[in-house]
Amino acid sequence: MRKRKILLVAHDVTLAHLARPLRLANLLHEAGHDVTLAASADSAPFLRDFPAHLHTLAPTGKARFIRNLAEGKPVFDLETLKGFAAEDDAILARYQPDMVIGDFRITLSATARRTSVPYATITNAYWSPAFDPHFVVPDLPMVPYLGVSLSQRLFDLARPLAFAYHSRPMNALRQHYGLPSLGNDLRRIYTDADLALFSDIPELYGLTDERHPGGRFLGPIQWAPNLPAPDWWDRLSPDSPIIYITLGSSGDPLLLPSLVDALRPTGFQLIVATAGASGVTTGGQVFCADYLPGDAAAARASVVICNGGSPTSFQALAQGTPILGIPSNLDQHLNMHFVTRANAGLVLRRYALTQETILTAIDRLLSESTFRNAAASLAAAIKKRDIQRTLTDITIDFPSRKSRD
Repeated sequence: MRKRKILLVAHDVTLAHLARPLRLANLLHEAGHDVTLAASADSAPFLRDFPAHLHTLAPTGKARFIRNLAEGKPVFDLETLKGFAAEDDAILARYQPDMVIGDFRITLSATARRTSVPYATITNAYWSPAFDPHFVVPDLPMVPYLGVSLSQRLFDLARPLAFAYHSRPMNALRQHYGLPSLGNDLRRIYTDADLALFSDIPELYGLTDERHPGGRFLGPIQWAPNLPAPDWWDRLSPDSPIIYITLGSSGDPLLLPSLVDALRPTGFQLIVATAGASGVTTGGQVFCADYLPGDAAAARASVVICNGGSPTSFQALAQGTPILGIPSNLDQHLNMHFVTRANAGLVLRRYALTQETILTAIDRLLSESTFRNAAASLAAAIKKRDIQRTLTDITIDFPSRKSRD
């Protein structure tokens, strides 16, 4: 196998967009390739032991990204995209990679093509235009007032226009560089590349083949921080159910304490990854840490409560643990649509959260065997995936591909 120069660009507006390229970078380094990982300084605490080359990106604007997402605005405006693209040009010129792999670095759709560098994007299959998912209305401001049913009908009518609106900045960037428009489907904006690498399993979508017209199924790209176990880890009792609660790096910190308080009277052991959020009262059966190894926490848990995003969902499913998802944005709702369709979890909307709805959902996940059986089936499918082998095949074949618009 010929050694390749491979650049991975983590657009780390959330921890998930660092975790996936970081995991692939480690695998590619272990395979003997010349690897450089680009990430912002915000990710430095997670990169201390990274064995290959590091490049520090300018700040990716996490707070603005999360605010725009919550308000239904395009997550990046044209001037922001121009800044990312200029940085892309600089690092592509500096490292001269044989291929570049990006995670939510959507400007590479333009910059890699302009420099004829083969480009792969890490994404989820539910964003591929080759699929036809149910677009669940996210937690837009109208939902609490109009209700889900009416909001869904309005969202279905407005979604094509909303997708066109959100596609505008990236198409303007492409026009700036003399490249053709990607059209008005936001999914093309998020997945356009020479190859899409799906951090998914085909079984979640009712498919059996890892190859798909929209890309290639790698399997869930799982990563957990290399952190010492908290001092309470070995004090957890094997005789009482464990609920693992994490809302991720982009979760609303105000929601976490209310979830814990709702579950506190049950007597379940609650292990909570706060991601730096405050307000959770520990003691008794409640155990907290800023970050936890999600795979180990999911393995010990009977239920995982999360924001419905694919990284934590797959950490749970890989252990055969059902999920209670509390999604807010479209990405999380898309993921949970397929998780619930597979009977591996349940969804609660934030505005409908009460102690009663939370406890009812947890009781169903614990008592109805359908959920654990479905999660166990998906766990078996995940265990069959060999990311290293698939990645090796891609590095052999993919760099010889011609770049295309």
